[in-house]
Amino acid sequence: MRVPARADVSLAQLRYFVAAAEHGSMTWAADELFVAQSAVSTAIANLETTVGVQLLIRRRAKGLQLTPAGAELLVRARSILASVDDAVASMRPEHTAGRVHVGCFRTLAPFYLPSIISNLADEHPELQVDVTEMSAEQVEPALANQSIEIALTYELGLGPGVRQEILAEVPLYAAVSAGHPLADREAVHLAELADENMVLLDMPVSREYFLQRFADAGLRPTVRYRFASFEAVRAMVASGHGFTLLNQLPKVASTYSGGELHRLRLLDDVPPLSLVLAWSGGERPATKKAQLFAEQCRRSVAELAGTPSQASPSASPSTVSG
Repeated sequence: MRVPARADVSLAQLRYFVAAAEHGSMTWAADELFVAQSAVSTAIANLETTVGVQLLIRRRAKGLQLTPAGAELLVRARSILASVDDAVASMRPEHTAGRVHVGCFRTLAPFYLPSIISNLADEHPELQVDVTEMSAEQVEPALANQSIEIALTYELGLGPGVRQEILAEVPLYAAVSAGHPLADREAVHLAELADENMVLLDMPVSREYFLQRFADAGLRPTVRYRFASFEAVRAMVASGHGFTLLNQLPKVASTYSGGELHRLRLLDDVPPLSLVLAWSGGERPATKKAQLFAEQCRRSVAELAGTPSQASPSASPSTVSG
């Protein structure tokens, strides 16, 4: 009996496909990979022939769009390529060249990413870190479909399928303008703020977190303005349009508009919010590149907090329990 020919798929085909799918463009994928656009197009066409299904829809005006089969293969291809890269790196521990896809909670990015990326660039210049800013509800799906390998985020909205390593506990605080009647105080009860206009940081999951703090105290805040931008919230408050609740504390009190904020410690029994490293559950260990990103996150968080890192240099997402 004749054995059917094996359907061979090359790593190059998978790399070209992933790059094209992520960029939504054959041309941009070719630029990133330093190859001709025709090489990318041919590789993907051969890949589609081999697997027997269309993976990408070519639309002249809208670029490339994944088919359902393409979306499924993208998840698997990312995992295959990451595993191959890590296997090669294990043979040469000093070799960390390549890309790592990471996520970062949107309001955390300006506080931590500059130092994380700078330190990685200094210590591992051959490592390329691709960052996606995210809101809380986007982290778990991104980890599940492997569009990111690890995320620096809050514990908000993370289900049991996500492993977490707590890096810091971040207290909640209230902020008012420098000219507000409460600005001569150092602390305040939530009940004193309930009748004031609130400027809410209106991001999915985050908004529920802030509003729930009032609900836990049997209060209902007067939400007057909603903004998805951290700096828009701060600027509105500094201009005297109300108060806000936040976790991250910038080193400067001034805002884009030139106004200044006054921070108020909360006298209520409000639990802090955990700042965590998050990665997908399961048996698959973190890659070497993800471990390098994780270690820099630990250092940067500890440095910003002004305390030595408590994490062991050998700790990694693959060894810390959820």
